[in-house]
This record gives sequence, structure tokens and C-alpha cells, in this order.
Amino acid sequence: MRRLAVIHHHFKDYVPALREAEPRLDVRGWHPREVPDEAWLAEAEGLFVWRLPEGLLQRMPRLAWVQNSGAGMDHLVREAIPPGIPITRADGQFGHWMARYTAAHLLAEAQRLDECRAAQAGKCWASRLVPEDLTGRQALVYGFGRIGRQIGRALRELGLDVHGFVRTVRSDAEFPLHPGRELGPWLGGARVLVLCAPLTGETRGLVDAGLLAQGNAGLTLVNVGRGELVVVPDLLEALDRGWLGRAVLDVFPQEPLPADSPLWEHPKVVVTPHHSGPSTPRAIIPDILDNLRRFAEGLPILDGVDRTLGY
Repeated sequence: MRRLAVIHHHFKDYVPALREAEPRLDVRGWHPREVPDEAWLAEAEGLFVWRLPEGLLQRMPRLAWVQNSGAGMDHLVREAIPPGIPITRADGQFGHWMARYTAAHLLAEAQRLDECRAAQAGKCWASRLVPEDLTGRQALVYGFGRIGRQIGRALRELGLDVHGFVRTVRSDAEFPLHPGRELGPWLGGARVLVLCAPLTGETRGLVDAGLLAQGNAGLTLVNVGRGELVVVPDLLEALDRGWLGRAVLDVFPQEPLPADSPLWEHPKVVVTPHHSGPSTPRAIIPDILDNLRRFAEGLPILDGVDRTLGY
């Protein structure tokens, strides 16, 4: 049997699920801070992991496949994984999760739920709290792969006019797509900007002062991609200047978010603990099942990431 090592902080959940999904594999797991069975690990050809513990690659001389436990690949692409070893990602059901997350925060604004709760606390029948009509308002989704498309579909169902922004424009039967470099001029009339792009040299620091200065006081930024897509000091300045109305942030350059970060206390910022797309066996394993079977049968792994692009 081929061996698949699971080095993950939730290995106790993943190991039995992976064994059930592909019984022809010898699957064993450890927490990243634990010391694995060195002899067994040295013979393992597959690795299911989020972040690589220091020195792990050197202890796996037979490694032939790395399966990431999530969608973001920037951390693994930067590692010294030999180029002949395929690295694959897993979107799982993140598109559904992140669509719900985005819709929930936007609807909470539109329905004025904070104001309704405040009125309730004061036993005030606030009949003038009329919800915002989102019909026809522009929603911009930067990064329009499987996750971005699902977010776009959810926002379209809420009545918004959805536009996708991508690295390379392609024809699309559902949504108008635009080059990512053309995002700025759209911000002036947009109601929401959702970031769900991978972190690459092109997207790092994308949301900076130059871009945000083209925004508007009614614009909400939702970041479910990577924290480094946003220049935090520029974001705070944009909120204070009225270039941006609100920021809903689920990802940050440093996680957990440090206690001294000004993001915690800014009145126009919502901080959530990187929970917009939780990684669970139920969500992840169906997405990687084909490659699990191919790995068990000794067949080539499919859909490895392009390391030059970073996804």
C-alpha cells in the first residue's frame, strides 16, 4: 500500500475520513508539533498538509505528491518542494461558504440590522429604518475562479449587477469579465468589492491608497482571499477619508490578528477569525477524491498548481 502522511492540526478528523475515502492507502497522521514515526514517514510518498513543519521535506525522501488542505497556495509555492513533485489544491465547498459569508455581511448592512437591534434595546418602534434596495447595485468580484463564481451567483440572486475581474480575460456565458488591472475606475460606482484572488506577485498589495482613492463612501470591501492583498494602513486611511464605507475582513497579513492592531477597534471594520471557508473533511475530500484514487493506483496526479503563477 502507498503511504499518505497527514501533518495537520486536525489530523484526528482527516485520517479516518481519508482512510474511508480510499481504503487502498496506508494513512497515518500527526499534529505539526508532534514527532512522527520517522521510519514510516521516510517511506511515505504522499503528504496532506497545510503548512510544512521545518525539516519535514528532508525526512520524506520518497515524496511524490503534496496535497494542500485548502485553496490558498502561496505558502506552499514558496517552499523548496522539488519541481517534479505535483502540488494540488482543494477548493472544497469554500465557494458556498464564502458566498454565504459575503451575502450575510452585505445583507446585515442593507437590512440595517445593527440599527434594528439598537432600536429593540430601547423598545423603539423605528418604522423609518427602511432597508437598502440592492437591486442593480454593482458588485465587483476580484478573482473569478470557482470560489469567485459562487460568490457572484449569490450576489446576483440578491439583485446586484455582478462583474468579475481576472488576470486573463476569457469568454463567460454567465458574467461579464474584465482585466484585473481595470478594477480602479469601477470602484466609484460600486456597492461591494469582494477579494477572493490568490496571493501572487501581481496581487500582493493590490488594495492600496491609489486604488482606494477611486472608491466611494458607500463601498463595502469584503476580503476572503489573502490578508496581503490589502495594505492595512492605506485601508484605514481610506475609511477615515470616506473613500471606503466599510471593510469586512476575514484574512490578515498576520494571523491571529495581533491584539495591538488598530483593525480591532475601528468602527468601520468587521474582523472575523478566518472562518469564511472552514476546511473540513466533508468539504475537502470530495474535491481531492480523484487524485486519492490515482495516487493509490500509481497514476499521475492531475491539476497540479502552476508554480510560476502561484495557483
